[in-house]
Amino acid sequence: MIVFPAVGVLFLVLAQTVMVSVARDVALSAAEEGLRVARAREGGAAQGRSAALEFARAEPILRSPSVALSGTTTIAVQVSGSAPSILPGLDFAVTRTVRGPRERFTMPDQP
Repeated sequence: MIVFPAVGVLFLVLAQTVMVSVARDVALSAAEEGLRVARAREGGAAQGRSAALEFARAEPILRSPSVALSGTTTIAVQVSGSAPSILPGLDFAVTRTVRGPRERFTMPDQP
């Protein structure tokens, strides 16, 4: 008799853990996409922010995504949002940040 409720709660906790993990993966992938666009030679902060937000909004598991982008030589993209909650009264905030150098092209010194 006690086993069934315990198994039910365990199943809910497992499902919630999976949802939070997937939301974190989506936030990380969105941040990486924003960084890829922002650090490119033709890219910029606005394009990187837009790309990250578009990627995050395409996946409904990350709720209310927001993007912060900073830096000029080293660019940092932070994607925040929340994971859906199946357990009442709990809120699971998700934030992922990636950093990378801005691409720049140089010419070798000529002798």
